[in-house]
Amino acid sequence: MRAFTQLFLELDRRSRTSEKVAAMREYFLEARPADAAWAVYFLSGRKLKRITTALILRAHAARVSGYPDWLVDASRDAVGDVCRRRSR
Repeated sequence: MRAFTQLFLELDRRSRTSEKVAAMREYFLEARPADAAWAVYFLSGRKLKRITTALILRAHAARVSGYPDWLVDASRDAVGDVCRRRSR
């Protein structure tokens, strides 16, 4: 994962196509096949499907942590999470 992160940052820093191609070539020569496949997937603009909603994740976090709903909501408000709790 660190190698892919470095590749992504390198691609972002470079503006010349030849430099970007060189960075990708180096990455793909050294990467394990499974990592290389994921790199192609993400670099081609693909995304993983969302497996849950932010609302469900928030409810699960409250349940697992044992914290009361008001504290989870206050924490969310403090950090600016996009999950907005629906009013009851």
